[in-house]
Amino acid sequence: MKARIEKKLSKRLPEIAPSQFHGAWIDKDEPSELAYEQNTRVSHVWSVGGGVDYWGEGCDAYTVWEIWKMNWCWHGPFKAYPEGHRLEGYPNTDSFRPTTINLLKLAANCELTCKEARR
Repeated sequence: MKARIEKKLSKRLPEIAPSQFHGAWIDKDEPSELAYEQNTRVSHVWSVGGGVDYWGEGCDAYTVWEIWKMNWCWHGPFKAYPEGHRLEGYPNTDSFRPTTINLLKLAANCELTCKEARR
């Protein structure tokens, strides 16, 4: 994926699922890891994380798209693998193809579910 596409997706996710990314901020100082690897000048990417923890140690910052790609399976309507399975307790995502469009739709569905649950 190109860094400019990652920037657009990182901007779009908080728009369609604001409750999932309420701590998102624009990283004006550093290019994303992907932009650095591709040697491009893409900056001002929506990110989450960073700062310092309780002990004063620095925490990693990720683009919104990176964090969604790492954690989408925990937010969807996926049932857990049954007891005795080697992945017992983890979400069963076998029937879900994590393409870009499917991940965006999943974020939108999670936001709708979250809004309905608050009512």
